[in-house]
Order: sequence, then structure tokens, then C-alpha cells
Amino acid sequence: GDLPRCLTNLYDHLMFVESITQDREEAELWIQRLRIVEDPPAALVASIAFPSENDTITVVNVWDTPGAVADNYIERVAPLIEELGEPKTGKPHRHGPPVHVYSRR
Repeated sequence: GDLPRCLTNLYDHLMFVESITQDREEAELWIQRLRIVEDPPAALVASIAFPSENDTITVVNVWDTPGAVADNYIERVAPLIEELGEPKTGKPHRHGPPVHVYSRR
């Protein structure tokens, strides 16, 4: 059955949000190399990328937990940084748990 509304609201807030804005070329490279679309990490709830100002792309990632972000860093991001170097045009901003969540079911 369905969870009571109060528990559903509690569950919805057990997530962690991060965003990053990068030059289009660099963002597309990192999205591809991190396999966000082709092979998303199991703990990635959602990833949304959209064009921003000055030919940049902003990516918003929603994770199950802060630990999931750390695991992804160790498993996927750190090896790419070792290979490609630090991103030149943007670093992730970790926003933490959301204050408000709405999702149409």
C-alpha cells in the first residue's frame, strides 16, 4: 500500500542536491565521461542539464544521500580528475537536503 502522507513527505526529503555550471564543451565532456545518462550511478535519483547564460550548461543532480555523492566521487570523478585534471570552468555546489520537494507521481 501507499505510505501515509507524512511518511511520504519525510521520505521525499531524504536526498541530497548538487549543481554545477560549466562551459558547454566541458560540461558535455564530463557528462559523457561520467556516464550520467548511459550508466547512471544507482544512487542518482535525477540529473537535469539545461542551457544557461554565456554558452554554459547547468546540471542539477539529486542523490539518495550525501554519502552517495562521496561514493560517486571516489568511483567516477576522482579517476577522471586524475586523467583530465580539475574542471576548468566550474565546480559542484553542494546544496544539501532540500527545503521543499514536489514531484508529480
